[in-house]
Amino acid sequence: MKQIPNFIIYQLALRSFTPEGTLNAAKLLLPHVASLGVDIVYICPFCVADDDDEIATWSIRQIESKTGNPKNPYKIADYFNVDTEYGTNEDLKAFVKEAHNCGLKVLFDLVYLHCGKRAVFINEHPDFVVRNEDGTILLPDRWPFARLNFKCKELREYLYRNMETFLMEYGADGFRCDVGDDVPLDFWKESFSRLKKNFPGLITLNEGVKPAYIENVFDMGYNFDWNTLVVAIFANGESASRLKAKFYEEQDIYGENISKLIRTIDTHDTASDCGLDRNEIVMTSRGVEAALVITNTFDGVPFLWNGYEICDNAENNMFSNRFYGKRSCINWSRGFTKDGIRRMRFIKKIHNLHHSSDALKNGKIVWVDNDAPDAVISYMKESEKQKLLIVVNTKNKPIKVNIKSSMHNIILKSGLIIKDGMNFNFKPYGYIIAEI
Repeated sequence: MKQIPNFIIYQLALRSFTPEGTLNAAKLLLPHVASLGVDIVYICPFCVADDDDEIATWSIRQIESKTGNPKNPYKIADYFNVDTEYGTNEDLKAFVKEAHNCGLKVLFDLVYLHCGKRAVFINEHPDFVVRNEDGTILLPDRWPFARLNFKCKELREYLYRNMETFLMEYGADGFRCDVGDDVPLDFWKESFSRLKKNFPGLITLNEGVKPAYIENVFDMGYNFDWNTLVVAIFANGESASRLKAKFYEEQDIYGENISKLIRTIDTHDTASDCGLDRNEIVMTSRGVEAALVITNTFDGVPFLWNGYEICDNAENNMFSNRFYGKRSCINWSRGFTKDGIRRMRFIKKIHNLHHSSDALKNGKIVWVDNDAPDAVISYMKESEKQKLLIVVNTKNKPIKVNIKSSMHNIILKSGLIIKDGMNFNFKPYGYIIAEI
């Protein structure tokens, strides 16, 4: 398995990214995305979605959105064509071309666990989906969508040709694979191996947590528990010491592959589920920045949900678009506020540091003791060439703390007063990154 560069991923959901919700509208903002210092744009599903209006075939989340939108972007009807909601196939090609012109790589979202029961291929290929004994299409309780039948060799080849088409005709650089753990590992392994013969730079991200999937097959993977824990620490009063325990748990499970896990505090799922209780609200904008210090300096791959660069606090419901529900796209006006202007500067600085620092690129975590472990996270990223000290107050209150370490060059800080030696007074959600 090739060594993954120190990528930073930006997740872009067409419905929430612009008021228009189209590929052409999103394309105009790609220079902005590139200016943030990210490397990859991962774009949420854009393929033709099943428009079945039978509520029994909708997901719970879709029903609870109360938008009345029959189109779930994760219930595909046609894997080879762009849904007219977002534009055309040519618009997708133009989007990818502009991303590449901006120096960005592009990941397409593959939804291969399930599809709509009225998918375009089902009549001609009835064995492409799992069926009940009476021949009807199986609709499980969890996501009542048709399940793709991976026992069918022709279905596997069909999906392989779909990936090949995205790479050859559209210029995609790789794939984020939805619920990848529930798709047979041997399918991913064989497909990626074949694709890499012509596309050796293929990038793959598994939306899953099984160690075997990132051991030899996927380049990167998720860790949902880590994301949930970080938000709980910064927003819900959980002890900061739990992150250290989680790190050691991850080491036991993933070993050296811990560096392949994405680090984020939000995705399309969590942003959609929380309604108006966005992280910018529940942990304040200062708290979000303190949490982003962790996601950008911890072992793993930083991952940013669209709008975080301007402190977006609008509802980002994945089922709301220009046709259904109230519009719930990024509130771009936040970029002109004091918080938004500060966030843009912070994002660019922390991303530049992630790319330029040898410790962050090549270093390992060494935990540093402090005398306020319930509130303060402190660790070093240490490589042969550099040692960085990262200290973060995870609480929305002032904290006095003594750090069992020294430093000589402060790189990035906020809300910090150094009294003497390593005795710190942190303002709410204060942090520091310094060389040792």
